[in-house]
Amino acid sequence: MNRFTLFFLAFCISIVSVHAKHVKLLAIGNSFSDDAIEHYLSGLVEANGDTIIIGNMYIGGCSLEKHFSNVVNNSPSYSYRKIVNGIKTVTPNYRLIDAISDEGWDYISFQQASPLSGQYESYFPYLDQLINFAKKYSSNPDMEVVLHATWAYAQTSTHAGFANYDNNQISMYNAIINASGRAAQKTGIKTVVPVGTAIQNGRTSSLGDTFCRDGYHLELNYGRYTASCTWYEKLFEKTVIGNNYVPSTITPFQAKVAQLSAHYAVNKPDKITHVTVNEDSWHAIAPYFYPPEEYEYSFHGYRTPLQFYDGSPVKDKADWKKRREEIRSRWMKMMGEWPPVLDQQEFEIIGKEKREDFMQYKVRFYWTSNEQTEGYLLVPDKKGKKPAVISVFYEPETAAGIGGKPYRDFAYQLVKRGFVSLSLGTSETTKNKTYSIYYPTRENATIQPLSALAYAAANALEALSKVEDVDPERIGIVGHSYGGKWAMFASCLYEKFACAVWVDPGIVFDETKGSGVNYWEPWYLGYYQPPWNQTWSKTGENARGLYPRLRREGYDLHELHALMAPRPFLVSGGSSDPLERWIPINHTIAVNKLLGYTHRVAMTNRLEHSPNEESNKVLYAFFDWYLAPDE
Repeated sequence: MNRFTLFFLAFCISIVSVHAKHVKLLAIGNSFSDDAIEHYLSGLVEANGDTIIIGNMYIGGCSLEKHFSNVVNNSPSYSYRKIVNGIKTVTPNYRLIDAISDEGWDYISFQQASPLSGQYESYFPYLDQLINFAKKYSSNPDMEVVLHATWAYAQTSTHAGFANYDNNQISMYNAIINASGRAAQKTGIKTVVPVGTAIQNGRTSSLGDTFCRDGYHLELNYGRYTASCTWYEKLFEKTVIGNNYVPSTITPFQAKVAQLSAHYAVNKPDKITHVTVNEDSWHAIAPYFYPPEEYEYSFHGYRTPLQFYDGSPVKDKADWKKRREEIRSRWMKMMGEWPPVLDQQEFEIIGKEKREDFMQYKVRFYWTSNEQTEGYLLVPDKKGKKPAVISVFYEPETAAGIGGKPYRDFAYQLVKRGFVSLSLGTSETTKNKTYSIYYPTRENATIQPLSALAYAAANALEALSKVEDVDPERIGIVGHSYGGKWAMFASCLYEKFACAVWVDPGIVFDETKGSGVNYWEPWYLGYYQPPWNQTWSKTGENARGLYPRLRREGYDLHELHALMAPRPFLVSGGSSDPLERWIPINHTIAVNKLLGYTHRVAMTNRLEHSPNEESNKVLYAFFDWYLAPDE
């Protein structure tokens, strides 16, 4: 093996190690460590590509004093629970010395029994002695001792130990923070896992004081999940927000509260942070993630994205990564490769005016390397980083709420809800009835126009991400009809879009819908050199350009939908996208299932093509849920 090969292998290994972390954790605890680490921690770890071995030396209600007594007497009185690859084994009659030497533990944690957890004096001298014992018999010289700061009881708890804190939850919480902090400082413990703060954060949400099942042990689902989220983020130093491991017994709303509660606790371990998750937004969108019974398991008529073009199956996440690239590469090759995305430009402000509680800026930027455009940037008065949504349509005035049609003023409605909004449109080409973007020119376009629109939206996202008020990780896109096609191609082809809403674009090819699903037109996927004739065809029978090839060779747009996974999207369906569109989007649901995600694909339906108040209510709730700030 030559020196270059050795260097390359070492480089690859170092890259992998940056992203994946391998942890061995032993808890010397009681039922509170059972609640915190035995049930959901492995799932959270594995979902993010990391690995963990968990050990828990369990005696119910065991105090530090009792643990120390067991050390002195070499007592085999523990139930040793060990979790490897998510599988638990339980060995009775185990000794502490044997557990400590069983693995080269990276972390060994201690915790005080809950009635004494806020009593500083109860930690000593036992914690010092236990730490010395763990270090003496640990086979890992880099082992780190961890202190598990547990939670206060429910306010209604009847536990006898609650009297130590005058039967007051906040008094108990403050005592735990004080005692654990002082104990960690005295013993030199650098890592304190603030589960108590995470639980207290969760209690500020609309879930309220429901995090305990019996007044002191954690609620079996979101209570335990909150504790495990805290352990995950603290040990692995990766945000738990967005982790796709959410057991079926936990609703997305509860999971979001839990993840945020844990995240805030790790960032501010000694302070209660209010968790404000819009439960109304979740309830507004929740019914629309489920197809009607007749379409629940329907996939017919569309070849599965979970199969490579050579016919071999996609078996796991690693295969999907390759398959995703295969789909995108094939479509980009057929439609024409994009020039480099313009990721360094900023908006040029050419006008501004105050409107209600937001500023409206007229902006100019390059949406292709050789063409500028103008649009409206709407910025709420509220300070701080905000999510943003790009609205695309024939012209930018409608979405900005400037003399447009009803229920299409997406940018205006979103800025009123606290989003930064950018409204774009193809004003000049709409006037001259060429409708799209042609790169480099209309006479000699090298990219199918609908893909060129997507490229323009990608450039818009990059410019929008430079706006001071915008959180670049939370930018979505929305459009209706023509704009819906634009939004769909943009979000599928450019993965920096965090989520998307496609309003009745015709999400798959369908020649029965007349001019509503007219991808064959030369301004979409049927480009040919002008002059054009027989445009606005009802059936596409005279289509030219790429469209006939796509139909002949069995391609359909559900392959592009799959590129969204696991990013969420909503189809706001009307006459172009009726109920049977669940069949193609079931394929993306299947991709998300392979990746471990649920509740990422939703659809509403109405009879008419135009959006209405009811469909838009879900649209705005969708952006609220997936993009809006949670504080």
